[in-house]
Amino acid sequence: MNEIFNNRNKLKTIYLFTYAAAGALGPLLGQYLSGLGFSGTRIGTITALGTAMAALGSTCWGKVFSNAKDGRKVILALSLLAALLAVLNSLVSGFLIFATIYAVLFFFQGPICGMNDAVVLREGEEYASIRLWGAIGYSISVFISGRIGEHFGLQNIFYIYALSYLVGGLLIMTVHLNKTNNHVKDPVDDEKIHYGHLLKEKKAVQLLICGAFVLGSTLSHNTYFGFLYRDGGGSLAGIGTIFLFMAGSEAVVMPFVPWLSRKIGQERLLLVAILLSTLRFGWYATGPSHYLLLATFFSQGIVNGLILVEYVKYTSRAVNPRLIGIAMSAYYAICTNGGVIVANFFGGVAMEHFGSTGVYALYATMNALAAVMYIVFGLHKPIEGER
Repeated sequence: MNEIFNNRNKLKTIYLFTYAAAGALGPLLGQYLSGLGFSGTRIGTITALGTAMAALGSTCWGKVFSNAKDGRKVILALSLLAALLAVLNSLVSGFLIFATIYAVLFFFQGPICGMNDAVVLREGEEYASIRLWGAIGYSISVFISGRIGEHFGLQNIFYIYALSYLVGGLLIMTVHLNKTNNHVKDPVDDEKIHYGHLLKEKKAVQLLICGAFVLGSTLSHNTYFGFLYRDGGGSLAGIGTIFLFMAGSEAVVMPFVPWLSRKIGQERLLLVAILLSTLRFGWYATGPSHYLLLATFFSQGIVNGLILVEYVKYTSRAVNPRLIGIAMSAYYAICTNGGVIVANFFGGVAMEHFGSTGVYALYATMNALAAVMYIVFGLHKPIEGER
């Protein structure tokens, strides 16, 4: 019985529910906002604004978490606030009010995934084996949310989101932390952690810059893929089905990522993943039918399964161990939020003027630029003198 309720299984369950929230909201939010009558530019503005606040929240709350005696309480508080605001968002339909609540929601929600990652990395757990449960939760949630949205209304995605964060937040308080890992202060120095320390880590900074292009397009894709799928002849319910397969394939790939990383090298493996992402989005820009999109669902598993696991691990390796907490906050602020701000906003503009294929032409270009930067920065080479 103790084995069932050990830390690893608790963390897996937390990731299951936390990413279930993302699965409920991300892929279907664009469809919900479109149903409210919002234009592509307004959809892009809302998602970009929310992501901007998530970046700000990651920066602000990341420092609080890194210097807190018990970071679990910070995660719990943010989860409860995110759940409450999601319910409020479902009750409004005006552009300005919706955008305001959505922005505040993401100020609290934005840092949570980075904090969970920091807990896993500090506790020495195998990140891939934990993160794959996030992919499972995401895929199941987007499928269920799509079905519920079609039959009972898309406003229900906010209630699924709220319930998921409520459960995840409560579960984090049951995780028993290693006391030596729970404090991120240097053992010989009482100086508090701040972002100035991170700026001295050259390779980490380069990874964050490059990651803004890679992760920005990868995550924004969840917002606009539904439009590409429907333009190709697919249905609203079909969006949930294909995301079930696409996100589910990530969970299939992730267990093999540590083995591939040892065989190929983490640095080179990420370069391969970025190049594959470029080709994938470039093909999407040709406007394939929904049948072809469904037939190639596993391409997401290969690309995201590699990038979402190895980029976090590479970034954590590139910094002093005591900076892992703030490095993860910066990763989510700059890569998965800052990059998404640009990709979501300009993706919305591209969709309005060039259609869904224009969005993916933009995303293919972003990934191509990321691949060039990755090589120019020398990120494909092993870390010298790794700690």
